[in-house]
Amino acid sequence: MNGSESDGSLGLGSAAMPRDPAFLASLAASLLEGGEGGHEIAHGMALVYLDRDGLCRHADRHFAAALARSPEDLIGRPLTGIDHPVAAALGLAVATLGMSPVQSSVPVDCMMATGDGGLAVFSGCVIAHRDSGGATLGHLGLLHRTGDPDRIAEFVTCRDSFITTLLDAAVDGIIVSDRSGIIRSINRACCRLFGYEDGELVGQAMTVLMPPPFARDHDRYIDSYVRTDRPKIIGIGRDTLGQRKDGTVFPIHLSVGEARLGERTTYVGIIRDISDRLAAEQRATYLARHDPLTGVLTRTAFLEECEALFAAHRAETAKEAPRDAAGRGSLFALFSLDVDQFSDVNEAFGFHVGDAALKAMVSRVTEVLPAGTILCRVAADEFAALSRVTDADHARRLAGVVHDRLTASIYADRHWVRLRLSVGAAVQDETVTTLEDLNAKAKLALQAVQHNGGNAVCFYTPEMAAAATRRMMLTMHLNHAIDRNELRLVYQPIVDSQGRVRSAEALLRWDHHALGPVSPGEFIPVAEESGLIVPITDWVLSTAIAQMARWEKEGTLPDRVFLNISGQQFLRGNLTGRLAELLDGHPSLRGHLGLEITEQAAVRDLTVAVRTLGELAELGIQAAIDDFGSGYSSLSYVQQLPVAKLKIDRAFVIDVPENPKNNALVRAAVGMAHGLGLTTVAEGVETAEQRDFLVSVGCDMMQGYLFGRPMMPDALADMLRAQAAPTVA
Repeated sequence: MNGSESDGSLGLGSAAMPRDPAFLASLAASLLEGGEGGHEIAHGMALVYLDRDGLCRHADRHFAAALARSPEDLIGRPLTGIDHPVAAALGLAVATLGMSPVQSSVPVDCMMATGDGGLAVFSGCVIAHRDSGGATLGHLGLLHRTGDPDRIAEFVTCRDSFITTLLDAAVDGIIVSDRSGIIRSINRACCRLFGYEDGELVGQAMTVLMPPPFARDHDRYIDSYVRTDRPKIIGIGRDTLGQRKDGTVFPIHLSVGEARLGERTTYVGIIRDISDRLAAEQRATYLARHDPLTGVLTRTAFLEECEALFAAHRAETAKEAPRDAAGRGSLFALFSLDVDQFSDVNEAFGFHVGDAALKAMVSRVTEVLPAGTILCRVAADEFAALSRVTDADHARRLAGVVHDRLTASIYADRHWVRLRLSVGAAVQDETVTTLEDLNAKAKLALQAVQHNGGNAVCFYTPEMAAAATRRMMLTMHLNHAIDRNELRLVYQPIVDSQGRVRSAEALLRWDHHALGPVSPGEFIPVAEESGLIVPITDWVLSTAIAQMARWEKEGTLPDRVFLNISGQQFLRGNLTGRLAELLDGHPSLRGHLGLEITEQAAVRDLTVAVRTLGELAELGIQAAIDDFGSGYSSLSYVQQLPVAKLKIDRAFVIDVPENPKNNALVRAAVGMAHGLGLTTVAEGVETAEQRDFLVSVGCDMMQGYLFGRPMMPDALADMLRAQAAPTVA
């Protein structure tokens, strides 16, 4: 070797830098032997030496070729002025050694593009060349170039600190694998997701993260890909299953991307745990088809499942008559269930009790009806159930049991509750081909039972369809009855025990231009159900007051004229305000006007009833309880209401004096009313015997055909004039 060795630096002086490659190779070998464990410089190793000022003093052809230059172009130049990844990596290593006097070498890794469009990795180290005193004389760089795809992939995914930082910062799991399915890199999120430690999965097959069936499919896919080079899932996100280290299987969303590093292909899989998303989707799907309170089907889902059941039934029928397990024919029965006045339960006990009662109700229905019954919640307090029955008698027995079970006491949230239930039902026959047919008939049956007071069971009959059509037609025409001047008021006299006319009751009549006279018993319920009773009642009030004004002018005004008020108008309408407005021009009529309300309307909302009746009393308007005895007939509510009269229902009068029980009831009602300071009026008096009995028990007033049928206003005026005329001796 050339050069002096007096400075203890292996023959390298500070003045001139020898350029003999053999010398530098020997120097590198000596340095490596002293500081790096005695390794030899491999064939093809790129070699560069930089002095203490960063100037290149030696560059072999491998290193110069990496920078696309000749060795002569590099000698004497600082590498920091060259824009190249290898030069930048060397500069960073030199700077690192400069900051650490005790560190003898720094590893170097960098990747660069090759002239043929590929990629190559330079790996090696930079060794500090120091004298015996520790002063830095220069730096020797030893680098090895490789184009191996696995090595490149490892560099990109593992050795690049920026990429590693990005991968570990990702929330989703990220896996990098080669085309054979071997994991080359995995981020921390993926390790946590599958329950592995960092680095534990690198080098293992992807199938370790898959349940056995999916692992077998993946192996077949890899085999197919190796043979055909045709990927099937690249760029396609899909839901699948993953398997954790402890064997737990869980749902994941997997999307796979393709990255080319040189001539080789690397695959990047992004994995997300979708357990929460699937749970939310399943919950949303469930709620879209099920009632959240009771868990039964919604109306839409009910119709879908019933239609599918009907379609299957039609297919069976086309082959042969369906039979049940006992060999008997099988039919469908649809039960429509509606809780009567359910709002009373919520108002009395609270919605939490009402909800508990509905859930208990559903539980009882499922216990009673046959297995396979499809149940749904149609509205707040309305349900429907489709069951298979053997025949109509079987359906009737089931309906009876359902009604009995649901009207029995229910213990709901620490309260005992009794429900009133209306059940409308229809059984499949030759006229029923679709679910709509069966449902329409069950609804008609439900309307029929509710029209008759509810809390009972009713099965469809053909007459119900005609009645429903009639009600619909009446509703449509009743809506125009006022405009067409088809409504009129007639008046029935009310007499005292001496037979003198003291009062009159205004009664509504409807004379349709095409249908003729329509019974009040038919159109009044239609008006109440449709809500038309409110404008009709307003017409009655204004018409009656106008007639009273004419009678007053003629001198034939009765002591009182009573008008019937519907429950809707009484409890929800602005009755007091409207009457005050109508009577504003006729203040003298206030003492001659009376209103009749039914027991049911009075007790439906006792607080509102007491307040409204009190307001009417302040106007001078007298109130009477109509049809007393047909409803609650309770002293507890009668004594709270500011009323002046009780009208005894005609059902109790019709059999007196022949019926001892009715006699006792009438006598008790009269005695009770007198005890409360109320006047009694008996309705439906048609015979002299009835009149005599009522007078004998102290009934104050009577009304009925015996004294006069409902008549036109002029006829009543004539009766009052005749009564007022002096008797001729």
